[in-house]
Amino acid sequence: MKIILTNDDGIEALGINSLFETLSKKHEVYMIAPDRQRSACSNAITIHDTVKLKKTDTRKYSLSGFPADCVNFGLCSGIFPEPDLVISGINHGPNMGDDIYFSGTVAGARAGYIHFRSAIAASYESFTDFSLISNASEFIREFAEEKVRNENSNFFFNINYPSIDKSEIKGIKFTQLGKRKYVDRYDFVLENSEFKEYRLEGIVDSIHKEGSDVTELSKGYISITPLHLDTTDYTYFKRTQ
Repeated sequence: MKIILTNDDGIEALGINSLFETLSKKHEVYMIAPDRQRSACSNAITIHDTVKLKKTDTRKYSLSGFPADCVNFGLCSGIFPEPDLVISGINHGPNMGDDIYFSGTVAGARAGYIHFRSAIAASYESFTDFSLISNASEFIREFAEEKVRNENSNFFFNINYPSIDKSEIKGIKFTQLGKRKYVDRYDFVLENSEFKEYRLEGIVDSIHKEGSDVTELSKGYISITPLHLDTTDYTYFKRTQ
């Protein structure tokens, strides 16, 4: 299987390199990732400037752009083989509920799906403890192999893997998107004669609902949410008929 692999934490991130190592044992993997941290960039792409490609290792490349840039480049530049699958991750920290609209990780997979490729976005629950991330890498490899082998049409999945020992994982749940509550604030940093500078701070809270990614991940399940691109509010048509 030929795979294009990207992320939003950057080319040096532990998550993507763990996944690259695991996938490469059985598959032909091409890593093309941002040259620096690009979290929360959503589906941003570079259209007015050039992008710079740098080979960093065997089948590893950095790009001076965003995750969606990386996938677009991987699919449209002619430099890489046609992939069977696009994978984005493993992200440091979860991407659940409303996170998927901000997440560069999910956007990387979405960019592949927009280009008619099957795609998986993968995230690991912890932001700081990656001692068990190899377990997540193995699960994603096995899941990807099974889905490419058995699905009859393109798919787009968002996976959140709990940061607990395999013996403690309760199983796999196919989930719906939950609800995130962003309690944001902007803290003053400095002021000069030309501008004032602020930094976004705050916390992320979750509204729990049975069967949602937020709730099932917190229970110790691997959460897998099938996604698609159509965000039309079909209930509006029903209300106005």
